[in-house]
Amino acid sequence: MQGMQQVACNFCGTGLTQDQVLYTADARIACAQCNAKVDLVVGDMRVGHNIRNTAYYAIISAAISFVFNPLFLVTVSSMISAIYALTSVNRRGDERFTQHIQGDKPAILICSILAIVINAIIILLIIVALSAVSETRTYRY
Repeated sequence: MQGMQQVACNFCGTGLTQDQVLYTADARIACAQCNAKVDLVVGDMRVGHNIRNTAYYAIISAAISFVFNPLFLVTVSSMISAIYALTSVNRRGDERFTQHIQGDKPAILICSILAIVINAIIILLIIVALSAVSETRTYRY
């Protein structure tokens, strides 16, 4: 075993032989235990970023639904996304995900609330338009 060079885990410092070396997504050397922990944190960060991205999608799709809204699917999708983002960012038990997006929390709240308001306006406009169309007038001569 003279040719076997020993390296250390970048996280805990444990000595590793070449066959024990694992690499994280950012190419750091890790032992099996530290690599598993890093994978969990990376997954948690991904969930947190998806919550943030859902809020951004909600506001963008709410704005788009003024112009393009076939069968009101864009409005419904935007409303569902906004509600999901609002509930996810404030739900107890999701701290392991939301701890990675604390700096984005005000933007998430603003985007989600604005999306809900815009969607509510669109729904009211649709109701008004449908009630105006369905109103029948009879003219007597």
